Amino acid sequence: MSQQPSAIALPEHVPAHLVREVDVVNDPDVLDEPWLALDRLRQQAHVLWSPRLGGHWLVLGSAEVREAFQHGEAFSSYPTGLPSMEGFWPRKLIPEELDGDEHQRYRRLLSPFFSPGAIRPLAASVRSRAVELIGRFADSDGCEFMEAFARPLPSTVFLDLFGAPTAQAETFTQWTYDLLHANDIAVSTETGKQIVGYLISLIAGRRRAPQQDLISGLIASSVGGRPLSDEELLDTAFLLFIAGLDTVTSQLGVVFHHLATHPNLQQSLRAAPASISDALEELLRVYPIVPPVRTLTRDYVLGGIEMKQGDKVLLGTSGASRDPAVFDNPGEVRVGRESTWTTAFGLGAHRCLGMHLARQELLISLQLMLSSIPAFELAPGARPKWHTVGNVWGLDQLQLRFRRNG
Repeated sequence: MSQQPSAIALPEHVPAHLVREVDVVNDPDVLDEPWLALDRLRQQAHVLWSPRLGGHWLVLGSAEVREAFQHGEAFSSYPTGLPSMEGFWPRKLIPEELDGDEHQRYRRLLSPFFSPGAIRPLAASVRSRAVELIGRFADSDGCEFMEAFARPLPSTVFLDLFGAPTAQAETFTQWTYDLLHANDIAVSTETGKQIVGYLISLIAGRRRAPQQDLISGLIASSVGGRPLSDEELLDTAFLLFIAGLDTVTSQLGVVFHHLATHPNLQQSLRAAPASISDALEELLRVYPIVPPVRTLTRDYVLGGIEMKQGDKVLLGTSGASRDPAVFDNPGEVRVGRESTWTTAFGLGAHRCLGMHLARQELLISLQLMLSSIPAFELAPGARPKWHTVGNVWGLDQLQLRFRRNG
């Protein structure tokens, strides 16, 4: 990953009154509660500038975020991350870092594997794995939720998609954490090499002996009238590996943190399980975990603010879905709102390819946790540990205590 300066001089086109010295990766108030931090910033202006992390715009109003999502020709998806992950991978990750027609060609190739019909058969293995994991701590006094459930569960889906043996689940779980959250460049680099080595071997094996899995399906497909190269298969598989595991893990942590700190909601969902699906949509609205970064391909005026080609732009997804101009009391999780929508999976051409799969995993997890274990709360003295590195916000730790007496 390339190194970026912690702060830059104020560009000539940036109005001084829009500058805020905010570091969305390291500032204590952001790490204390990322969504509230962005709420406070949005109250000051819908578009702000931070000189930190190499310098970037913060887009925080609903109308402005939605406009940027819908204009991918101006707001490029490459390179991803804040700080920029340019140099992290030798090529563009497919399809996340592609734009325009190129992005659509690869997305059309992948979409059939992630349609509602295609992912529905995966529900059984997700449910089985969730039951297994819950069974390990259901009779205890509590658990460290991230380690006990949120990290290992998504690996089940990856195993199914890639036709990998279930014995590798713990390895994949550890790889994902070490790659993205070890906070040790040497560990992350070595882990990245291990993942790449595994995927290269997997692709070669599927070329020799195809199976009924995603990699075999991609090998048998074509883009632009030709088969995918090994590099294209690797670029796609690596993205699916990190995106499919880490994002669901992070969203699980955020959702269960809210339930642990809101006993009334937890109680109402236990009493009315049919409302869990609606509650999930509200939780996704209030706590979107991916604030994507875009790079301007040309000069652009957003919310009346002049931006220049090459500017980095953080799209505050929670700024959009928690904007009081759109939702009454937007920070409240209110099951049964008359109308709701979420930016949790993005908008426009880059709307998350795996959103149906993620919803399925999250819904199954909520249903089984709420039906299988007692009421839970944060363990006494436990302080959740947040991370906001890159494009994904989440929890490193979430220690829960089970209340067995009422």
